Amino acid sequence: MSLTQSPRRRLGALATLAALAALALSIGFCGAPMAAADEIVDDPPVLATAAVLDGKPVDGIPAGPMVPGGYHVHAHLTLYIDGMEQWVPAGVGVTRPVVLDPTRPDPSITEAHSFYWLHTHDESGVIHEEAPTPHDFTLGQFFDLWGQPLDRHEVGPAQGDVTVWVDGKSYDGDPRAVALKDHTTVQLNVGRDVPFVPYDFPTRYN
Repeated sequence: MSLTQSPRRRLGALATLAALAALALSIGFCGAPMAAADEIVDDPPVLATAAVLDGKPVDGIPAGPMVPGGYHVHAHLTLYIDGMEQWVPAGVGVTRPVVLDPTRPDPSITEAHSFYWLHTHDESGVIHEEAPTPHDFTLGQFFDLWGQPLDRHEVGPAQGDVTVWVDGKSYDGDPRAVALKDHTTVQLNVGRDVPFVPYDFPTRYN
């Protein structure tokens, strides 16, 4: 399986509603059409689209309505394949149908049939961890919800030596065992190593 371009990117002012609808159906999204940007933006590719999940527990993680209150923290995942940045897809750990934010030109999920306790709303790499009580989530669980393999020689469809950075420090253990705590920043490099790139969480995630 080769790397795939994100199925929906900033489309430009000349995009028609029909084109938007066709793109939405191609990735299983629904909701209001997205706002068009002034021009096409050449964004990084998405490594692999999110798996279509049926709501059954994955690694013991259930799906259901958004958890009000409770445990709610955020981690961040950055991916590089042979030095090229890749984006994590929107909709990991989210069951269809979904509703997109019509004010954003990129896919950003505001509502869905259900959410797993680990999920992504957009392609920013921010992993949302929402559970009734504190929970010890791992990167391996996130990849299982994504429907992609992860080990020292494979990240999704990309194969090669994998370098792992966690909070700016080299990590020599099993990447599946990386703990996803509040504001944990993980960077996975497949092939050519890339120095750690810090991520500044938006204030809404503080």
